[in-house]
Formats: sequence, C-alpha cells, structure tokens
Amino acid sequence: MDAITVPLRGAGPRGLRPIRPVTLPAALAALLATFLASWLAAVPAAQAAVGFHEVTGFGTNPGNLRMFAYVPQNAQSGAPVVVLFHGCGGQAQNLDVGTGWRKYADTWGFTLVMPEQKDENVGSGGIVPHKCFSAWNPEDRTRAGNGEARSVVQMVDHMKRTYQADASRVFVTGYSGGGAATNVMLAAYPDVFKAGAVFFGMAYGCADTEDEYFRTGLFGPCSGPLNRNTPQQWGDEVRSAYPGYTGPRPKVQIWHGGSDRLISPRSLDYQRDQWTNVFGFSRTPTSTSRPDLGVTKSVYGDGRVETWLLDDMGHEAPVDPGTGIQNCGSLSSGHDQLCGPYYAARFFGLG
Repeated sequence: MDAITVPLRGAGPRGLRPIRPVTLPAALAALLATFLASWLAAVPAAQAAVGFHEVTGFGTNPGNLRMFAYVPQNAQSGAPVVVLFHGCGGQAQNLDVGTGWRKYADTWGFTLVMPEQKDENVGSGGIVPHKCFSAWNPEDRTRAGNGEARSVVQMVDHMKRTYQADASRVFVTGYSGGGAATNVMLAAYPDVFKAGAVFFGMAYGCADTEDEYFRTGLFGPCSGPLNRNTPQQWGDEVRSAYPGYTGPRPKVQIWHGGSDRLISPRSLDYQRDQWTNVFGFSRTPTSTSRPDLGVTKSVYGDGRVETWLLDDMGHEAPVDPGTGIQNCGSLSSGHDQLCGPYYAARFFGLG
C-alpha cells in the first residue's frame, strides 16, 4: 500500500496556517487499514434489528410474500443464513421455535429468514388448508420467473446488505409445502444456496397446476405410486428450472415419515431419483445406517444426496425434546425421536 497523506491545520494569517500534508509511512498506513478492517468485521449484526421481526421494503417483492427474520443477539457480520419455509396453512410466527431451528441459530450464530405466503396469492386448495408456496407455477418456481422464488432471493440479498451475511453459506429448508418450496430454490437458484434439507416435501416440478398439486391420493402426481416419471425425467425437471446452468449444485438432504398419509413416502423415492440423476449418482446408496430404531439413513454418491426415512413418523416435524445439543422442539410440536434440524444443520456444515 502507498503512503497516506494527512492534512493538518495550524496558525497562519488571522491565526491560521495553511493546511500542509503529513505523509504516513507505508507500513503504518497498512497497519492502520488492517486494524480498521478487523474492527469493522467484528462489529456485531446487533446494530441492525435482532430477534424475531418482520422486514418490509426488502426489494421489489414480485411474489408478494411477507418476510420475517430471526437474528440472534450473538450474530456477527459474515454469519450464515438459513431460509426456513412453513408448510401449507402455516406461518412464520413460532416456526423456528416449534421446529427447533431457533435453538441452533442461537447456539451457532446463524440467521434465519422465514418467508410467509399470503392467502390472496393462491386459490382454495380444496380440503387442504392453503397458504402454500406456489411450487406448481413456472412464474414462481423458475430462474426466469418473476415471482415467489425471486422474492425469496431478495430476502437473502437483504440479509447480505444489512447483516453482511456470508454469501457462500446460504441454506434452505422447509416442511411439507415448504419442503416443495425448498426444492424450488435449490433448482432455480443453485448458485445462491449451498445446501438444502427437505422435510416431507415433494419433488421439483411434480405438478404443473394447482389442482394437480393437491391431488395427494393414489393418482396424485407428486406422491402417488402411479407416477410414470423416470429418474431422467425427474432430473430434467430440475434442469429446466435454470436452463444451461453448468455450475456446482447444492447438496440435498431428504426427510420423510414412513407413516405419512398426506404425502406418501413414495415422494422420498421421487426426490431421491431426481437429485441422484442431477448429480449423476446411482440410486443404490453407497452407505446405509440405522441412527435409531426404525430410522434408515441412506447416502448416495459422494454424500451430496442423503435420505432419512423414519418408519413411525407421520406428516409431522422430527423433534427430540431435551436439553442436549442434539435435542430440540417440544412433545407437542412433532414426532419425538430425532431432531431433524440438528442433523440438517450439521449436513449444512454449521455448528
């Protein structure tokens, strides 16, 4: 670095001397610059809003979503970001608490972004409580679209601007319809997200209309056993979200309950087929383990795809109440066996 010239004022006409430059040695100038950079990096994000709060004006918001965030008191500049999607009929309020994600945000110092759907954006959904993210709509689920997926990316950009979030450590997760939205973000914005965890969600592009999306029974295209898509076709769905993209893909962790009667466990198979095809992996796992009774963890290829099947879990979040680092949630907030967010966060490389 070159030397820095600093103007000094002294006595002259009318008691003042003209400003004269004083040159600092290059080594001192470099030391000063290094100190200032280190000090700025250490300034906590708490100078901006902390805790759970709604954010407005985060961008043009073409998808007309609400944005909520949780920023722990100990969050520092350069903290990672986890985008957390609620399920159909859900909301952002207490989503991070009930699932356990807030515990790990507080423990490991990352921030949470929680998009919330508006009733006005979607139809009735028939018998299913709506407020689903529009995973069936090309405008909302593709890179070229100007809808919900782009709104979520604007939320991430807000965290980068406001909290100096680490752009290389942005992750996404969600439950049910929020799991489907997780696959949307991984497919449409693979250059934004490092990894994702899908909890009892659905494959990307499994339905192209709202009516198809809510047909969850025998003939449902997203989880019905009669789906005719091949692994190649499932992979092509992801590739169609961002045509021509050749960069690295985010790794994917997929969770499902073997007793889920709303979205069949067959959905886990479709997602496995989809993402292993995208990565060029065999559908035969490279390793299989039993982390707990009735729990099967399968790892594919080099580990960038893994599935967790909990035999006794229905359409509910995996939690494990307690005070240990591997415990989260409460007895009333989901299936009490394993804390999904703990294993997802570790899969992301957090903690």
